[in-house]
Amino acid sequence: MHLEGGMRAVILGCGFAGLSVASALSAKSRGVEILMIDRRERFEYLPSLPEILSGKVSADEITGSLRKFATKIGAEFLQREVKSVDLKAKEVVTRNPKSSSEERIPYDFLVVAVGAELAFFGIPGAEEHALSVYSLDDALKTRKRLEEAVQKEGVKCVVVGAGLTGVEVAGELVDFFSGRGCEASRVLLVEMAQRILPAFPEKVSARIERVLRSRGVEILTGNAVQSVSEREIELLALKEKAGRKIHYDILIWTAGLKPNQISANFPAEAKAKGGWLKADAFLRLKGFKDVFVAGDIAHFENGEISGKNVEEAERQGRTVAENIMRSIKGSELRHYSPKNTVQKPRALISLGNGHAIAYFNGFLLETFAYRLKKYLERKYMRKFA
Repeated sequence: MHLEGGMRAVILGCGFAGLSVASALSAKSRGVEILMIDRRERFEYLPSLPEILSGKVSADEITGSLRKFATKIGAEFLQREVKSVDLKAKEVVTRNPKSSSEERIPYDFLVVAVGAELAFFGIPGAEEHALSVYSLDDALKTRKRLEEAVQKEGVKCVVVGAGLTGVEVAGELVDFFSGRGCEASRVLLVEMAQRILPAFPEKVSARIERVLRSRGVEILTGNAVQSVSEREIELLALKEKAGRKIHYDILIWTAGLKPNQISANFPAEAKAKGGWLKADAFLRLKGFKDVFVAGDIAHFENGEISGKNVEEAERQGRTVAENIMRSIKGSELRHYSPKNTVQKPRALISLGNGHAIAYFNGFLLETFAYRLKKYLERKYMRKFA
């Protein structure tokens, strides 16, 4: 129920950004009603999903009840699918997945933190035939298919996209096969750019490529996917302009992201190229004083572009919470300044076999990097679960 005389902040999406908003807003004020909405019942620690494939983590270890979290911070949680947003009426239209009934939920402040979705770029057959690790359900489905596939000799796994998720998936696949004595199985990592991890400096790409190759991963760069069928993927070598077809048993897609489909609800002037929602200097949706954006769906630029990563999602969430409170009080809003940016990325990259590489402020660190990654996993799960 809407608190009489109070203000309601509705948060769409309960990933890192959404939970950061809710947690910080709860700590700053008891006078604001916080309503969290997500189509899932549980928070999922996305950075550890590749390790579902190798069995290093279980579903219970990297998920937590959103309802319990909401209760803990004095908020309310609704498991709903967001159908649309009525910006003029200041209402969110939701659907109950259990009853299919629709409900219009009013807000005083809206936070859009719904994240992103896998992008298949219109490539024929890709969405129909590829598996993924973008959600827990996806990762568990992929793990099940791997278990079925290893019943025969010489399984061939093709991973499309050699960004952060792709290289981590490749490493976990090697662990999966080696743990079952499947030495004849192969892992092939395909990337359209001329090197893996193209968003990172070349020294990062080179070091991680050496590690993956030493573990038996075959790497094919400079190749664009043209089409996918049930057991074949068609590639085009961009330099040679030569096509080839590769057989696969398991195809895992990690090649790109697009904004959550809810972005279609927002006016064109509030969207950046690709449909990402534009955030102003205070993380408000461009052109609106009562709508904030945070996390992967947000496009924030102030000379540098904010990266789509956990660190930025959390920092944006805290800033959004502070600026909601400042808006209520009529105070000057706080400018947001990104740290983990497209121009200066940093990350902890797990490569399987208990090995990880940290890239931070121009430095590559390997000692204790995997332990640090697992420490952060435990820290977040204690906080959010």
